[in-house]
Amino acid sequence: MALTDFNLMDPQTLECPYPFYEALHEEAPVHLIPEMGIAVVSTFELLSEVVHDPKTYSSGLATGPVDLPGAFDEDEDPELTELRKKAARSGVPTLLAADPPFHARYRSLVNKALSARRVAGMENYVREIVTDLIDGFINNGKVDFTKEFADELPMSVVADQIGVPRSGLKEFKKRADLAIGGIERQVTPEEERNVLQAKLEFQEWLLERAEERRENPKDDILTTLATAELETDDEPRPLNDDEILSIIEQLQVAGKETTAHLIGSAMLLFIQNPDQLTKVQRDPSLIGNMIEEALRTETPVRALFRTTTREVTLGGVPLPKGTVLMLIYAAANRDECEFANAGDFEVERENARSHLAFSAGPHYCVGAALARLEIRVAFEEVLKRMKHFRLDPDYPEPKRQTSYILRGLEELHIQFEKA
Repeated sequence: MALTDFNLMDPQTLECPYPFYEALHEEAPVHLIPEMGIAVVSTFELLSEVVHDPKTYSSGLATGPVDLPGAFDEDEDPELTELRKKAARSGVPTLLAADPPFHARYRSLVNKALSARRVAGMENYVREIVTDLIDGFINNGKVDFTKEFADELPMSVVADQIGVPRSGLKEFKKRADLAIGGIERQVTPEEERNVLQAKLEFQEWLLERAEERRENPKDDILTTLATAELETDDEPRPLNDDEILSIIEQLQVAGKETTAHLIGSAMLLFIQNPDQLTKVQRDPSLIGNMIEEALRTETPVRALFRTTTREVTLGGVPLPKGTVLMLIYAAANRDECEFANAGDFEVERENARSHLAFSAGPHYCVGAALARLEIRVAFEEVLKRMKHFRLDPDYPEPKRQTSYILRGLEELHIQFEKA
């Protein structure tokens, strides 16, 4: 198929984007879409160039559906407009939408909360969560692997880190899932109203917990942020409420959604590629490389954005100052020039770790170490206790959520046997 045959936002393209990616690579590594006001960047080489040059390609662009040029019709609902304004307080540029040197100042605070030593010290605690989750369905011989396992693990970890008691985990998950609903997919005005209302309630709850941490500090991320001193051009100062909300909400999406999506996608890859599953079952030391290959093959953050700060030529295409770039990491990770037989899932791939699933450069994912830990422990325990994975024939084929930013399964009903 030719590139002109594809619509970036079409649900069919979002469900199976690989022919679209191939067309991008072959016809237009930098593809202009005038009706949306964006330029799509799809190759490994060019995307790497962009993320390593924050002076030319700014991260100062929000990533929600409402902000993508041409994604939605104008809405004149006064109530909805007011809700958007109130919820936007967490949109201050801190991590994802900040450029150096300001980005580094915020990142340094999160680095403390997610230091290598601290993440390594969380392994036993993560394994306890994984074990408890598996205990809940191991005797059933079947499970919705997405909702009962993949979603629950990172949500439990994130909730613990921002002070949610286990007794309130279900309510927290319900509220948090609704609050980020507009990121996962396009929503109607009525759905957006519910999303924004949930987001406002979630913000107020977070700020109450932050105030508690100032009075009674704990060993968690929220305490780190609530008591932090941010370096400035003048004197250090505490983070304000909007900055705390911005960082926590980004960590929630990065820490929960993307990790959950990868766990579900990796299980489906195993079911679709039983020969690769056999390799890992015979040699569990391959789990680490399997994770990298799954990240490459089914990149959970499929796309993010940059804006040009000056006139520039990228991949032979002249781009005016202010051009919005859509960086499709998922396409770059399937670039045949970088990964031979890029469409194949190969757990022994030698350069699997070269992927861009966590981006690169200044905006390399601050939570990458924690994500890798959670996914590794999850599959160590799953493969130790379960075998003969297969799709449950009582349910339809698994489908992805229709999001142009994130890629993950809505459900994954599987059957299995005890190992």
